[in-house]
Amino acid sequence: MDYRPTGTDPHWREEEVQWARILASGDPARGMALVLLQKACTAFHEFEPALEAGAMVEAKWTFFRERLAGRVRLILVALEANGLDDLDGVDGLRRLLAAIEAAESARALADLTERMHRLGHTLCEALERAP
Repeated sequence: MDYRPTGTDPHWREEEVQWARILASGDPARGMALVLLQKACTAFHEFEPALEAGAMVEAKWTFFRERLAGRVRLILVALEANGLDDLDGVDGLRRLLAAIEAAESARALADLTERMHRLGHTLCEALERAP
């Protein structure tokens, strides 16, 4: 693999190289699952700081609940459609979806960010090991 990571932080560099390996595997199902997973992670990682910065209209938080749930739901659909729904982390993703759908405030959604982040790592590792 001839990919040069863009970050200087060791954690970020390792993640980026791992994503490159998954994408370079040539497996469209694993590659697409990675893309959808990263879109969901990014949505959470943008939502939480926006809330903390006061850039969110509290009365509209249910919009984001549906958006975040939709992103997680799409990952699950893609994994199931491609026979990847037995990977490590998929059950955790299902539980996360239930927690998103049950969230009763913007703060409750933001509090799920780290959980999404950890599941992202678990699923990326599983995608990389998948046959």
